[in-house]
Amino acid sequence: MNWRNRRLRLALVLAAAVFVAFVAWRMGDSVGKKPPCVPGRHEEKDTSGKVVKITHISCFD
Repeated sequence: MNWRNRRLRLALVLAAAVFVAFVAWRMGDSVGKKPPCVPGRHEEKDTSGKVVKITHISCFD
């Protein structure tokens, strides 16, 4: 195998490794990420429309 073929193969393997690392890095951000906390108040109502339970949500960093 001459030097040109070896260099070409090395460049292809290196480019594939960089591409796979980039995709893994980008996919790692979205996997297992919690949705942002939205502070506020949530009312639970029964079938007649009467408020049964009030839940207050407060977010802490």
